[in-house]
Amino acid sequence: MPPSCYHAHMYDKRKITNTFSLSADAVLYPGDCMELLRSIPDKSLKLVVTSPPYNIGKEYEKRLKLELYIDQQAAVIRECVRCLSPQGSICWQVGNYVDNGSIIPLDTVLYPIFTGLGLKMRNRIVWHFEHGLHCSRRLSGRYETIIWFTKTNEYTFNLDSIRVPQKYPGKKYFKGPNAGKFSRNPRDKNTGDLWVN
Repeated sequence: MPPSCYHAHMYDKRKITNTFSLSADAVLYPGDCMELLRSIPDKSLKLVVTSPPYNIGKEYEKRLKLELYIDQQAAVIRECVRCLSPQGSICWQVGNYVDNGSIIPLDTVLYPIFTGLGLKMRNRIVWHFEHGLHCSRRLSGRYETIIWFTKTNEYTFNLDSIRVPQKYPGKKYFKGPNAGKFSRNPRDKNTGDLWVN
């Protein structure tokens, strides 16, 4: 079977539902995330990845006062933490809230909510991109952040699955006891906390 047919065939066998099920491969829920979260059993998720609205008034969100927005985010975060297994992680991607031209970095505002629920921050990942809104009275924003928290110190993390190619794959030690040997990790380089798109 050609590779494209094989991949299409694999997807045909995936179980996709619109309600939560532990046996589903994916859940596509077209509604309020709080309704979905309430249907998920305690400690049943290994990974939560989300990019909630930033409260900037896009067509899919109603712009709220910052305090109300934070309260809503806190309620969602509490439900996510309830659903998270002890080995689980939460990755929360956010940008900036803009108020009369002044920016408020949402990751700094949400950080105390996560730590107040006992989560431990593992990384603050900066996602850099070259597109977006063009500002005329300040520098144009070209990054967002992904804040990664875990519930315990015994969390799942598969570094080898996300390694990136070495910048200098043929680099060798110049002197010392390892002179002439490769100085790089044979499994490639650790992924960093700056992601460039």
